[in-house]
Amino acid sequence: MMPENVERAVNDLVIVYGQGVKTAADGPRRLVRLNEVELYPTCRPTSTNMLLVFDPAQSKPQVFVTPGQLLANGRVPKNSSNVLIGGETWMQFSFNIPWTEADPIIRFVAAARQRFIQGE
Repeated sequence: MMPENVERAVNDLVIVYGQGVKTAADGPRRLVRLNEVELYPTCRPTSTNMLLVFDPAQSKPQVFVTPGQLLANGRVPKNSSNVLIGGETWMQFSFNIPWTEADPIIRFVAAARQRFIQGE
């Protein structure tokens, strides 16, 4: 992603999530942690911390959640695993979230949240 688009995305996240946004650099990557992203009542748990990794070598952010997050059907997302990023353990999964740099970052977060209410 282009650095100016990353900055715009971070600013938009701060507008929506306020003090719940924490950022850090990890080499050329920008780590953006969102605290307590609300999911849906059928998800377990119903909220999660979310980590967005903005990498200049990637066309869209990578998304991670707190380990242990389950889909609405009570199952672990397919092809999920735990990874260490920025000194913390995060769960990665194989959801493909359509998004371009021209799209609002809030749409990307909403799509990630929405994916957890699906059953696969």
